[in-house]
Amino acid sequence: MKTLSCREAGFDCDYVVKGETEEEIFKNGAEHATKDHGLKPEDITPQFKEKLRGLIRNS
Repeated sequence: MKTLSCREAGFDCDYVVKGETEEEIFKNGAEHATKDHGLKPEDITPQFKEKLRGLIRNS
């Protein structure tokens, strides 16, 4: 299982994205970010994903 902390990604939020793969983390994280943080799909750029990639942890 892989996790990504929303707070570590720079949001004032305690949500933790979970997934089996990095791709699943990005899919689940994008759903959370658009629903709960008002991000638009176009806000989730390759540069944004690259920043987040370094924050993904194996749990």
